[in-house]
Amino acid sequence: MDEDIPEAIELERVAEWRLRKVDAKPSDEQSAKAVRQLQKLADDLRHQPNAKLLEEYRCVCNWLSESDGISDFVLRAQDYREMIAFGEWAETGDDYLRALIGMAQETFGLG
Repeated sequence: MDEDIPEAIELERVAEWRLRKVDAKPSDEQSAKAVRQLQKLADDLRHQPNAKLLEEYRCVCNWLSESDGISDFVLRAQDYREMIAFGEWAETGDDYLRALIGMAQETFGLG
């Protein structure tokens, strides 16, 4: 892809945050597991993006932006990323996008 995928960048930001936790406490295996999974999800989105899911996700986000619901969703999505490997999980980039779409729909009252 010519441009980076913002969703992958967000995953990597959380991975970097978790990596700092591992650097501070090398025995933190849960954070290390989270770093690996977050990076895997970012790589999935970059190298095997599901164009249909990305389009659906972005359409739902545009819809939320127009209805002033995007702020609540952004906070929920950030919490979700931070909880991956700590009670939340997405196996693939597609699973991650589906989870975000579901959260976005719930934010708007459709889920």
